[in-house]
Amino acid sequence: PRAVIQAMTDFLERAGGNPGRSGHRLSVQAGRLVYNARETLAELFHARDPLRVIFTLNATHAINLALCGMLRPGDRVITTGIEHNAVMRPLRALELEGVRLVVVPCAPDGTLDWNALRAALTADTRLVVVNHASNVIGTLLPIAEIARLAHRVGALILVDAAQTAGVIPIDVQALEIDLLAFTGHKGLLGPPGTGGLVIGESVDEAILQPLWRGGTGSRSEFE
Repeated sequence: PRAVIQAMTDFLERAGGNPGRSGHRLSVQAGRLVYNARETLAELFHARDPLRVIFTLNATHAINLALCGMLRPGDRVITTGIEHNAVMRPLRALELEGVRLVVVPCAPDGTLDWNALRAALTADTRLVVVNHASNVIGTLLPIAEIARLAHRVGALILVDAAQTAGVIPIDVQALEIDLLAFTGHKGLLGPPGTGGLVIGESVDEAILQPLWRGGTGSRSEFE
């Protein structure tokens, strides 16, 4: 959209500083715009705390941040048979490192096998990963019902909303979503190379280990 192009041009012409890295005018203005974007996304997804909206390169980056940052050898994770490679490939790689992966089958129309899901949800399940809508057949999964079943056994739920963010209303509180991964270049009408992860208040952010480190311009005494 023309408004997106204009906003990017205005940023480069009037701000363009590195947010959080300095105290000069351009850096402060850039930081203000970043926080405003966090507030807008938090409002869109009905998240209480804008600071729990993490910006990433795309949904794949956000999903990897959640999966690789949270799961450890021995953890049990459940997903479905219609997930995008952005979910399946990191999960298969983590499986080789000792994560216990269970894939619940779906029917040809993309609907979930509820009996299989209930059987898979044991008390030692750490995480349930599902897409909101399939990128192949467009099937919408009933996120609220899946989240309730996951929470009943103490598991968290990560939702891949790459296809639905900006298209289908998403209320992370009403749907009881713990982690929401989204991309910016589809339904949100943003440029390529944008996306994010909404971290619900039910998630202790300290358990999320970063994919990489460095780059911060402050608090260098901390990792």
